[in-house]
Amino acid sequence: MTYGTAEYYKEQFIDFLADVQADEPQYEKAIVEGFILAIEDWRDYHAKQVVAYEGVKQRVRQALAV
Repeated sequence: MTYGTAEYYKEQFIDFLADVQADEPQYEKAIVEGFILAIEDWRDYHAKQVVAYEGVKQRVRQALAV
């Protein structure tokens, strides 16, 4: 299985789908909520990275007097 292929992601999703239980609807809700939390975490991480990159860019400009 090669990373980034449809087959790779199919195998990842199988793990989540295996947790969906007809008699335990809270699992389905938790899967969806967990996905939303993961998106928010990645968004927050990248927002912080943008701030860090801007700081580096400013220091480089100052050092080069650009």
